Amino acid sequence: MNLSRISRNKSAAWHKLTLTAAFAFALLPAAGTAAQAEEYDAQTQLQLTPLHVQISDQTMDVPGGLSTEGDSYVGLAFLSKQLGLKTSWDEATRTVTVSSDSKTMKMKNQSTTYDMNGHSFYSSKPPVIIEGTTYLPLRFLLEQMGYSIGYSTADKLISIQPVKENVWKLVNVTVNDQQADGITIQYPQIEGSANAEASARINEFLKAEVAKYQTAANDLLKETKSSVTPDMPELRFSFDVNYTVTYNQQNKLSLHFDTYQYTGGAHGMYDMASHTFDLSTGEELTLKQAALNDPNYKSIINEEIQKQIEEQDYTLLTPFVTINDDQRYYLKDNDIVVYFSLYEYTPYALGIPEFHIPVTSFKAQ
Repeated sequence: MNLSRISRNKSAAWHKLTLTAAFAFALLPAAGTAAQAEEYDAQTQLQLTPLHVQISDQTMDVPGGLSTEGDSYVGLAFLSKQLGLKTSWDEATRTVTVSSDSKTMKMKNQSTTYDMNGHSFYSSKPPVIIEGTTYLPLRFLLEQMGYSIGYSTADKLISIQPVKENVWKLVNVTVNDQQADGITIQYPQIEGSANAEASARINEFLKAEVAKYQTAANDLLKETKSSVTPDMPELRFSFDVNYTVTYNQQNKLSLHFDTYQYTGGAHGMYDMASHTFDLSTGEELTLKQAALNDPNYKSIINEEIQKQIEEQDYTLLTPFVTINDDQRYYLKDNDIVVYFSLYEYTPYALGIPEFHIPVTSFKAQ
């Protein structure tokens, strides 16, 4: 977490999480503030159409649909019949539950709030019920449940592969005593790791980061309250810290804290702060280490970013030249995802810029 950014410019310092597809700029609030609308107001429009899906070496067409945003939705029955996940629907609470041996995700019809093993978070993709059939966002849901999702544009084929995740679990911790003041904080802790010393080191690091967020949130709340005058409207304050796990394989853990701040005005500000750990040592990995210690890693990443900027014809506030020595990144599937803050290169409306670079682009040293 970069606290110096807060003190330098609080209006442009804190930004909210994005979960974007490769080579995309987007605003996808997977972790959001409690002030966000609980219910998804506008009916999500789905064009019902079979999805062409491959699971391992088996190809099939399954009931599904495409949203107006181009996201694939899959019928609930597919998850139990083809993937072996347990599914249920509670009519009284209008809640869908999808479970594996280690994970249970709960979601409500048309709600943007999800719950995974007690971890509450948000998504712009709610479940939808059409003519009595429940449809769920395929990529978002299955990546949360431990699957890797691919797509072949030429064949219009969605591939689904189970991921062999690390054998331990993440336990969600909520800082409840902050919620009354508009401050909500959640963070993960590792349990059941065979390497107790390394996991303890990671847990302490995450706790320390959360302590910094708590201090920053309370300082900002005091500052905001002190600036309120009798003629001003009622104070609206929100400071939310959540997290997203993006990689949990091959003895590595990659995640990012997702922060959102609102103190008034047209919109809030958001950001994410990523961390990637070696679970055998408990140490945080640098971008160079994640890039296989390739001595040319910066030039490889710079070239790929410039290529993607040109391909997508992005509008830049300032020309891109090079990544920083301490460039922020996280791991996702077989990619290194390099990202920048809002306003660092692009206008607010384009969201947080993310660039996916395959790990195979680098040569191990």
